[in-house]
Amino acid sequence: MTNTLLPAGMLPELLEVAIKNRINIQAVFEDAKIDADTIGRADRYIKIEQLDALLESAFRLAGNPYFGLVVGRDNHHGKLDLLGNLLATANSLGDALDVLLAYKDLLVPYLQFSLHRGADRARLDVVPDTKLRFAHTRPHAELVVSSLYAIGRSLLSGNLPLKRVGFIHETPKDLALYYEIFNCPLEFGCETNFIEVDLLALDTPLASAYPQYHERLRVLADESLQRIARAQGTAGQVLEMLERRLGSTETSIEAVASCMNMTPRTLQRRLAQEETTFAHLRDQVRHQRACKMLSDQRYDMGYIAEQLGFSDTANFYHAFKRWEGCAPGEYRRTHRAN
Repeated sequence: MTNTLLPAGMLPELLEVAIKNRINIQAVFEDAKIDADTIGRADRYIKIEQLDALLESAFRLAGNPYFGLVVGRDNHHGKLDLLGNLLATANSLGDALDVLLAYKDLLVPYLQFSLHRGADRARLDVVPDTKLRFAHTRPHAELVVSSLYAIGRSLLSGNLPLKRVGFIHETPKDLALYYEIFNCPLEFGCETNFIEVDLLALDTPLASAYPQYHERLRVLADESLQRIARAQGTAGQVLEMLERRLGSTETSIEAVASCMNMTPRTLQRRLAQEETTFAHLRDQVRHQRACKMLSDQRYDMGYIAEQLGFSDTANFYHAFKRWEGCAPGEYRRTHRAN
């Protein structure tokens, strides 16, 4: 996640959370050793490491071990700005989840989402894709899971029954607030944080669906992602370009460098300055897309290999085993069973 940036326009939500819970926001910035004036404008960006420090400080100063649950419980799609409008104007809950997976970098680029459809249930897994301290803590896990549930309920006007909820952290001593919020079976010490719903719930139409406006919002979201990519350096631009081109024949370093108006050698040198390589970035994009496609039983291995730009299925198998430590078929069976 080198040089990852987020729009500073998300900071007002942090301010609102702090004020609502009687936390001194000045103390939060001072504790995190961040000058608010340097990131206080909506047209500026905040480094993800700065967000990490701010969140860690805010939760520690709150002095409430269940602060993540409390904050997430009050979330709403209307608080997510552009991403929230994209979710709300989708046709169904399932379409909204697809939008979340496609545009989550507008809000949480340090999280990896994957949606798994089983025979009668659907599960949304969330894991931190970063070394950030706070992203691996219990408060953050509670914040993310309770926020996802609250946002889903807001999209469906309050009605989203859950089948199961799972957390990476161990079982807390008092589960009363958990059951009050989720009202479903709970699991702790899991491999991922997740929420699980009835598969048919994904077909639920959204009352706020607006197809024409949704398409215009997608254009704005794409432009926003491009601005963020340009702001966060060469690696961000390469990632954004590879994500759009994956499945085509234009994912070679020569093709990408040409579109960025530089030679492959120059591109490699600039990526080296950001402590990464073209091969690593392409692997990152392929890995994420592979996990997503393996969760959908409609795609066979040959098709997935082709869409990821591998010359044959064997090369895909070798690469996936290097990424996950298991064959893609085993990964698919395990996640379908889960």
